[in-house]
Amino acid sequence: MNTFAIPVGDEWGVSPERVYLVYSPLDGRFALANPREADQWLCGYEAKGTVPVYRMPASPHEMWQVDILSNYTCNFRCVYCYSAKGRSKEQVEWSSIKALVDYLFLTGKTQTTPYIINFSGGGEPLMSFDRIRRTVEYIEEVNRDGRYRYNIGLVTNGSLITPEIIDYLETHRIDVAVSFEILEHLQNAERGSYDKVAANIDYMLSRGFPFGIRTTFTPDSVRYMTDMIEELNRRFPKLKKVVYDVVLAPALFPTPDDLRAYYDAFLDGYYRAKALGAAKGIKVESIAVELLSMVRERTCNGKLVLTPKGTITGCARVSSPNEEHYPDYLFGEVKDGELVFDEEAFRRILSEYNIYSEAKCHDCFARWNCGGGCRLFHHYFDEQYDEVRCAFVRKALRRELMTVLRERFRQSQGQELDTFIRQQLEQGAL
Repeated sequence: MNTFAIPVGDEWGVSPERVYLVYSPLDGRFALANPREADQWLCGYEAKGTVPVYRMPASPHEMWQVDILSNYTCNFRCVYCYSAKGRSKEQVEWSSIKALVDYLFLTGKTQTTPYIINFSGGGEPLMSFDRIRRTVEYIEEVNRDGRYRYNIGLVTNGSLITPEIIDYLETHRIDVAVSFEILEHLQNAERGSYDKVAANIDYMLSRGFPFGIRTTFTPDSVRYMTDMIEELNRRFPKLKKVVYDVVLAPALFPTPDDLRAYYDAFLDGYYRAKALGAAKGIKVESIAVELLSMVRERTCNGKLVLTPKGTITGCARVSSPNEEHYPDYLFGEVKDGELVFDEEAFRRILSEYNIYSEAKCHDCFARWNCGGGCRLFHHYFDEQYDEVRCAFVRKALRRELMTVLRERFRQSQGQELDTFIRQQLEQGAL
């Protein structure tokens, strides 16, 4: 089922069935429709061109998203850390990185999508900056002819940045994302080292170095979404974009109701922060809320994640044998200088938690945007929690659809959609 009729009359205080939102994700079409004349569009939107659909890869050799976890070491103790159980002084061996780079660039692979190569945690990547530098330079060496397209990124806690590191990242055009909680009391309580990170952000801004900020919200911090926009505008006026993310930390949600309250607060707070940001020239984004641009068969189409152990997992949040679900995500290793894949394990991983495997997805209007839900979420939480997550996704997608419709109607008709629909209801046209 790929076209859905969503009752939305409650948007205007009437029975939901008085007005329908017809949504066809694979065609990029959605419109308000009269339930008595389903093909009569009251207002609508249709994407231009073909809607890109992210299909599940048939084998590891089709993967284009790559994470390199440089180490298991970190100088922070974040309250929602997903990799704390794996802490050690171990770093990834250069031979493992070389095997990965050789596989990507020297085996004659056919490339249909540019590689996205990220240095992320495990641990704090900049604690192994020598590995990063050597990897970047080796990629540039083996791809001198420019045969392969790629982009390199770095996710950091921001505390170890130096002028020399910025010089290097700038020269080699490495995208940088800093995980930062913006408000001093939250950064110190949930991550640490506010003064150091803020000073490094000031330095990057003073240089005009491009980077992004990503803020993860806990049940304690979710009520501060608009406060953070005010603080960005006051304390970091040159920062014009921030990404808001939901947290994946089972210990923070003792009951399903706790998770439900958190999601509701996140959704409402996000749209308030987005509106405030627009007024102040700050772009606020969240892939947890704004799902419309993602049409996919599976929430995560998979990654090649090189761990410090020299193994390959399918998720950057699962990297150490000390973690409970580590065996469930393994599908390869570096052996004798080459990447060796367990094709059966790969197929098993991809076959779980997608829009085809989950019965509850079959008739859900959010199926193509949700993709069945994060596999790790399914492993962390039981079914009661999963129902809460599904409700959040449906609510978020419906809100985004209605938000876009309202904006498009205002632009094309020069009036408010809500006024138009109320007039139609009063006249008995609906």
